[in-house]
Amino acid sequence: MTQPSDRAQAPTPVTRASGWIGYACVLAGLAVVALVLYAAGDGFGGWVVVGSIVAAVLVVLGVFLSVLNLRSRRLRGSGGTSTHEPGLID
Repeated sequence: MTQPSDRAQAPTPVTRASGWIGYACVLAGLAVVALVLYAAGDGFGGWVVVGSIVAAVLVVLGVFLSVLNLRSRRLRGSGGTSTHEPGLID
């Protein structure tokens, strides 16, 4: 039988992509905010409400995915080196 190793598992494509998807969601949320401001200036009140909800969801989802990706990379270590070595960063 093989002994379990203490090496971290390699990142899956989903965890690799979650950071980029998070960044894209935040960027799309900022674009929707610009469209909401334009709609507010033209007097489309209903679209302002819908756009505000969509923008908030996109930004929150993007930040959540980016933080999730960052936490998983820190816990797993990036590039095979520990990011939690004492004395590495003072």
